[in-house]
Formats: sequence, C-alpha cells, structure tokens
Amino acid sequence: MEEHRNAPLIASSRETFVESLARGNRKFYDTPDGRSMLRLFELTFEHRWIYVFELVQNALDAGAQSIEFRCSDDGDRITIQHDGNRPIGEPEVEGLSKVFRSTKGATTVGFMGIGFKSVFGRFREARVSGWGWSFRYETRAVTGQRYGGYGDVQTDPLGAVLPIWDDRIPAPDSDRNFTTRFELGNRLDEDADLRADLAYLLPDDDLTLLAILAESSLKRLDVDGCVWDLEIDAVPHRDDFTAMARKGDEVRRWQLFPVEFRPSPEAIARFLVHRHIRPDDLPEDEREEVYTAAARPRSVLGVLPLDDVGAPDPPTRGQLYATLPTEITLPFGLHINADWLLNISRTGLREIEDNPWQRDIADRIADVLASFLVWVARTFSDPNIVSHALTALALPSREPGGLEAILAERSWLWRLRELLDGARVVPVWSDGGDDVSFAVPRDVIVPPVPLAAAFEQEPALRPATLLNGPVLVRHVLGAGGCELMTFAGFLTEVPEDQLEQTWADGLDRWNQLRT
Repeated sequence: MEEHRNAPLIASSRETFVESLARGNRKFYDTPDGRSMLRLFELTFEHRWIYVFELVQNALDAGAQSIEFRCSDDGDRITIQHDGNRPIGEPEVEGLSKVFRSTKGATTVGFMGIGFKSVFGRFREARVSGWGWSFRYETRAVTGQRYGGYGDVQTDPLGAVLPIWDDRIPAPDSDRNFTTRFELGNRLDEDADLRADLAYLLPDDDLTLLAILAESSLKRLDVDGCVWDLEIDAVPHRDDFTAMARKGDEVRRWQLFPVEFRPSPEAIARFLVHRHIRPDDLPEDEREEVYTAAARPRSVLGVLPLDDVGAPDPPTRGQLYATLPTEITLPFGLHINADWLLNISRTGLREIEDNPWQRDIADRIADVLASFLVWVARTFSDPNIVSHALTALALPSREPGGLEAILAERSWLWRLRELLDGARVVPVWSDGGDDVSFAVPRDVIVPPVPLAAAFEQEPALRPATLLNGPVLVRHVLGAGGCELMTFAGFLTEVPEDQLEQTWADGLDRWNQLRT
C-alpha cells in the first residue's frame, strides 16, 4: 500500500530526472564539439542491422531469460521486450542517453555508451519503458534547401541523446513477465526490410547464437513468431555440456566447452585503458568495487555443432563471437565466444597482437581445444565419427598478423601440449576390433606413411601387436590433426632403425596371433 501511495511521487521524480538529463545533454552536445562527437556514431556501425545484437546484449546484461522481437504488420516498427530482473535506474537511463560518456562500470567490455545508439542507424525514434520509466528519443530529418528534392535529407543526431518523458508509451507486457520494452520506429529508409534485419540473428545456415544464448541462461528467444526454447543438459562433474534449442519438432544441439580464467594484471590494466576507467578518481568504496569487477573471472566458450544423432559436425572454420558474431574466423572447427575487445564497428578485434587482454583469451582457446579432444576420446570409438570430429583440427597459418598468427606461435602450441600431457586423446589401432582406442601422445608410435597406408588397407595386420605398442591411426587423426600435433611436438615419426627394433620386439607375438 505504501508503494502504491508513493507511485506518483516516484514517477514525478523520474520525469524530473529525465528532463534534467536532457537539459544537461543539450548544453553539452548542442555545440560544435558536441555535435562532432555525435557524428562519430553515425560512422561507427558498418551494418545497419547491428542494433538487434546490441539489444540482445542489453537484455542479457539485465539478466533476461526470455527475449521477444516483434515487427509491426506494416513493417515500420520493431518492438523488443525482455524479462530481465535488473532494474532500470538513473545510471542506466544516463548511459542510454550519452555517447562516449557511458556510466557502465568494469563488468562489461563495450564502448562508452555507444551500443544503444546503433538503433539510430536504422530508426529516427526509440521508445523505452519499464521499471516505472517511460521516455523516448527522436531524431529529426533535415532537408537541404537547394538539393532536398534530390536526396539531400540528413539526420540531426542530437535527439539521440535528449530523452523525452512520455507516459503514453505502452508498458512491458507484465502478463508474460516482461519488465523492459524498447519500441523502434520511423525508419530512416522507408524501403528498409526490418524482417531481414531480424534474420541476421539466426541465419538459416548458422544458429550458433542459440547455443551462446543458452549458455548465458536465456530460456526463450522469440524472433517475430519464430520461437526457440533453450536449455542446457549438464552432466555432474563434467566441464563440458550440451546446449539444446527446440522449435516445434525441430531440435538443434551443440557441445559446449567453457573455460573460466582470471585475467592477468597486465590484461586488467589494458581493459581499464580500453574502457577509459580510472578507479583512482573515484571515492574509495567505489574504487574497490570497480577493481573487483575488472578482475572478476571471465569465460571462453567453445561451441561445437552436433548432428541429428548427437555426433560432432564441426564447421570448416570456426567463427569468433562476442555474443554478436564478428568477421574473424579461426582454423579450428569450433566457434569461440568470449569478452573480446572489439573495434568500434563491432566487426573485428582490437590490437590482437600486443594486447594482454586479447592474448589472455587467445591462450584459453588451447584449453577449449584440449577439452574438445578429451571429450571426443571419452565419448566416441567409431572410426568414422572420430575421423569427422577431428576434422576440427588444423595447423594455424604462420602468416604474420591477426589471431591465427598467435595460435601458430610456439608458446601457444606448447600450452596445448602441456594441457594434453598424460591425456589419452590420440586415436590408435585396436587389435581385434573395428573401433579406435586412444593413447597418450608420448606413447604413440607414428609409422611411416607407406606403412600407415598398409595398416589402413589391412587392419587385420594387427598394428599394435606388430609394432609392440599403440599405433597412430593416421587417417582418423586426419591431415590437419597430424600437422598440428607434429608441429606442436606431440608426435614424431619413428626412424627406420628404431622401427626395425620395434618390429622385432613384437614379431613373435604377432606371429602367434596370426596363426
């Protein structure tokens, strides 16, 4: 009852805050320098549809378990609702209303208040409601006097930072537990296909985002009536687990390989520089909170698509995600999601070669790959399934520059080698059966290529008995796997003189079994 009596007072306080914020922003941004700053976000986003990913990230940051996108019948508006349990407060409203002056702390890796502004690359109006707030932004079109009839129509971006209180905006649909609502309208381009924008979330040929969202605790994603129910199937005492997405009778699965780590001091320092956060300028209690948030554990997630029967179905090259997909790929057949520091267009990585934060994440791709190999060896023995799974392995290019060059460095490959030291992950011949077994890399006998080919043509030769030890199944490991493990020092082809001795040691027993 007390809360109900205070509701008008609370609403009045919020309206006053919005009006005050708009006045302050007008004073700051409605200047030549301020307008120049606003022009920057017009040049930032290479893709007009990137706003759909920014709003998904906004919902995840708010703790959402259900997200809904709806396109109006006339195709002019998109409404996004979610059930995030983190209230919208004054800092959040202030963050939405500024550019390069974000109030976000050290828990996120985004740019300074610019993510939400991506909506103004497609729309002139954005309405926000939820948690007692109800306000909108409007940018206006400016038509040139002389050439306006020929297309000289430009957007004045000032409205993107001037919130306007509007209690006529519909509230979130509380009947479905939605707490936050964004409504975007008045397209800049009347011919823009908003449904095509939404299609970028879940392209038909790649639904990886569903797995990433499931790992982020999202339970339901509704994209204009296409509803996916998400869940995680975890096995106790196992680091890897399965993500599932269901749409009617359709089921998609991915095996996930999460790796948690704490950033190094050098990485945290670079992160603070990236976010332009100076904790020493804050009050002591806030300072420690920022340092703690910056140093919190982070996660690198490997995502492996599975086929209809749950067998690995790796892509030719994996893609890097920072929730949203980037344009960066890597040589392994695993997608990687992490808190990468992205360039301002959100399509690539910043300072990948010499940035300790990026290097910390790149190092953990070795951990993901090791976890993947352990899972394959633990789960499968059918040579066809194992062979297809291991097509995910490849030797990274040593061409200078970019992420792949880091993965080809000796230090990175040595990390992978150390992680797999003592792990049974190399496919070897099983005498007397059609299945493959797995052995510790240092114990594996690597026969010359002609002999390996003979074993493949005639498994009845009993390679393990003949050579008196676990013998590599070269065609199952595959060319990419052989190159990677050889270059990393896992495997070394047996010299001829040693092979003769090995052969002799196993020949008597081999003859007994053959007879």
